[in-house]
Amino acid sequence: MVTALIMAGGKGARMECDTEKPIIELFGIPMIQHVIDALTKSKEVSDIIVATSPNTPKTSLYLQKQNIKIFQTPGNGYVEDLQYYISENFSNNSDHIILTITSDLPLITNETIDHVLNEYNRSSKPAMCIAVPVDIFREYGLKPSIVLGDVVPSGLNILRSNNKQQDEEVLKLGKIELAVNINSCDDIVFLENVLSNSGLKI
Repeated sequence: MVTALIMAGGKGARMECDTEKPIIELFGIPMIQHVIDALTKSKEVSDIIVATSPNTPKTSLYLQKQNIKIFQTPGNGYVEDLQYYISENFSNNSDHIILTITSDLPLITNETIDHVLNEYNRSSKPAMCIAVPVDIFREYGLKPSIVLGDVVPSGLNILRSNNKQQDEEVLKLGKIELAVNINSCDDIVFLENVLSNSGLKI
């Protein structure tokens, strides 16, 4: 069994707009809904939970109306909120698989999610970081937020629920859907251009 935890409790300060980032509409649908839809279609994900916080009350309200499970975190940061979720829901010796994903990956597909989980099942390590080769960013003219060697973290990760430091495998996937995350209004314009020029659909 795999629990998908969508991280949606950040302040989204770089967006510089009044709307909470997870519910900014892209093509008529709140951004987080694109992620939820992909996870819902996944053959490997058994449960979907959204981690919200006092920073995202309107997101929580939207999710409640959609009957999506939410878990309220303090909103102290991605790592801190993830640790809080695990500590409140699992014992120290639990071994549940958690797939974490940010709410700002609107191009993500269920096929990619299932591919990643299948690769994880073949791995001997308890954690996996999915990273995008930096060449993909150069090819599309994207500016990565963090570069680690020759890869950029995608916002998609897998770990066990014991809240301990875990040995991690890095899975490199050259997919534009993992490279396009929305952190600013300029990113929305870029996304529209990518879709119109590449034939990708959302």
